[in-house]
Amino acid sequence: MRTLVNPLLLMLWAGSASGGQPVALRAEHFLVPPSGGPVTHVLVRNLRGEPYQGTVGLRLPQGWRASPAERPVALKPRATARLAFTIGGATNLAANAYPVEVAAKGAGSTVVRKQTVVCASAPYFKPRIDGRLGDWADAIPVTFATGGKSTVVRTFWNPRQFCLAVEVAEDKLIGYRAKPPQGGFDAVQFALAPATATTGTRAFQKSTRYEFLLAGSSGLWARDRCFALLTPGDGLAVARERRALEPLALKDARVSVKRRRGITRYECAIPAAAIPGIRLTVGREIRFSLLVHDPDGTGRRDLGERLGLWPSQRNLFAWCTWPGVQWGAEAPFDSKIEWGLCSSKH
Repeated sequence: MRTLVNPLLLMLWAGSASGGQPVALRAEHFLVPPSGGPVTHVLVRNLRGEPYQGTVGLRLPQGWRASPAERPVALKPRATARLAFTIGGATNLAANAYPVEVAAKGAGSTVVRKQTVVCASAPYFKPRIDGRLGDWADAIPVTFATGGKSTVVRTFWNPRQFCLAVEVAEDKLIGYRAKPPQGGFDAVQFALAPATATTGTRAFQKSTRYEFLLAGSSGLWARDRCFALLTPGDGLAVARERRALEPLALKDARVSVKRRRGITRYECAIPAAAIPGIRLTVGREIRFSLLVHDPDGTGRRDLGERLGLWPSQRNLFAWCTWPGVQWGAEAPFDSKIEWGLCSSKH
């Protein structure tokens, strides 16, 4: 049985779990490679029922610089601000992992949060969808581990497609069947949305995202599948209904799921016609989120956890449910993480 989690209660819990700290902090991830001198942002949320006033500074890797060194912030009770900082003197790292530190001084205390941020961006390219991933060398990998098993996420874009490759280390692959096996099957679930899409979905709101499910099919002649679970404008009832997947198959998507040496490789290209609300152009900011379902191993793996979303951003209504899915007791994170479309990782 799935545990119901009220997002408002989670927000209140986040405030109490902060040990009485006045604000919560999060450095957003770079939307273009850091060597390009991007503008990045820091989120500051007032956890108190009274106004907050202070300053926020961003400390970057050695040799980098943030401009300005700090910014003033004034917040109403429970309000959130997004502060911009320009990065200079930065270099790109192949591992795509950059330690940063955010500090807020105000209300008689200093709050510090240390993070490892990434370049969360899709370069321009049109890969072959064959499950081999040899032509993904110029993508920007985001790597995280769950239960000792690694997941590597890569994205590309071109005017006709949004492309995704996910490497999942797992003990075995449980393939999709029209009648899901007991306990579910392995899959990758991901969401795309415009940068202006609202977050913190409430019961009366409609979807502001596109959502897809990738699965490798069982059987000698079976085809790997991509299902279009949700489009903007769909009501919450659609997202919560365990609809049969076959009628939701996205026939124009290109999909390949292959397994070798303990790694399952999901690869797909979503046609631009299937996501008309998202303009695939260089320099655009979008929202992208991803879950890996490994029911016989680590369970759910959540990119939102790797990218440091706040506990209050766990949202019962963030993702579609589907036959065979196993959610566990904890709600997933919200399905709208900052992401960029860049020209090249170089």
